[in-house]
Amino acid sequence: MKKLWFLLLLIPLLLVAVGCAGGELAGTPNWEGDTYHVTATTTQTMLSGSYGAPVPATMTVGQDKSSGGSLTAGPNVPYTSSDRMVIKNAYITIVVDNVSSVMAQITTLATNFGGFVVYSNVGEDQNQLYASISFRVLAERFDDTIAALHNLAVDVKSESTNGQDVTQDYTDLNAKLRNLEASETQLLALMTKAGTVADILSVQQQLTSTREQIELIKGQMQYLSDSARLALFSVTLQQSKLIAEFTADTRNIKAGTGVQFTPNVSGGFSPYTYEWDFGDGKTSTEAQPTHVYNSEGNFTVTLKVTDDKGGTDVATRENYITVAAGWSAGGVVDSAWNGLVAFGHGLGAFFIGLGIFSPVWIAILVILYFAWWRRRKKSKKA
Repeated sequence: MKKLWFLLLLIPLLLVAVGCAGGELAGTPNWEGDTYHVTATTTQTMLSGSYGAPVPATMTVGQDKSSGGSLTAGPNVPYTSSDRMVIKNAYITIVVDNVSSVMAQITTLATNFGGFVVYSNVGEDQNQLYASISFRVLAERFDDTIAALHNLAVDVKSESTNGQDVTQDYTDLNAKLRNLEASETQLLALMTKAGTVADILSVQQQLTSTREQIELIKGQMQYLSDSARLALFSVTLQQSKLIAEFTADTRNIKAGTGVQFTPNVSGGFSPYTYEWDFGDGKTSTEAQPTHVYNSEGNFTVTLKVTDDKGGTDVATRENYITVAAGWSAGGVVDSAWNGLVAFGHGLGAFFIGLGIFSPVWIAILVILYFAWWRRRKKSKKA
């Protein structure tokens, strides 16, 4: 029992010794062409890859172009300063003639360059197709992929790339892994010498915790390795076809009322130019014109849009605006004049009639006067 506790106390000292000797590697180096290989003496289990089928513990690590070769290393192999593990990403927005066709070509491109599609989405907005796609390719085909995307595009609207150097992160994880594996070896040795059930359970608990940490670190190392081996592209596609539409804030108005027109343009290449025909002989080149219709009737409105590269599209809406008779200054003046003329005609007719029937009116007035005079005379006598 005392020997067992002595061995348990000896483990931390062994871990310190292993950490100090972190630069040592159990393996046999050899050269094959421009690739440096290290065959680890420790038997490694198959690691489950992040992107598909299991991959062996020995893995290829991406590096920058200046290193002159790719380092093939097992999880326990540290990296030299000349070999870098870089995670590359690219974000590109392109304009294409046919979104569906280019999406299929990008999918084939990813497969041919040793990768796969992570995510894709195709939708429609205002009769215009758009799409987004994320895919991975081998890091060494990074520049080839960018060139291929440029060839598929009518125009490149935006493009950005970045690289994250995770060499130090991988090296730190590798050092932790070596220490944990050394600790696991010592614990396995103690397990064979444990004499009681309590001792066995105590060692087993430490072994389980150590194994969990080992698997966790291996997973992190595998993720970094796969991310560096396969560059990630996020591409947004816009269709180059120009589509022009428009609306009016009202369609049924009275004469003399203004109507505001609003264009709805998608696709093509901004900036755009506008040519409006309001159907009453008037035109405009404003983006959002307001037009006043002074005569009644049904009017067809046409909009022609031209983009920055000379592409055009025409939108026509038959009998789109209906104009009814309404108030106008001219109409008021005409009505007043007509009323004045009618009044003059009536007054003239009155006097003409009065002149024609003047003998009758005179006789009536004489009779009325004598009747009034006699009544007044009688009233005085009384």
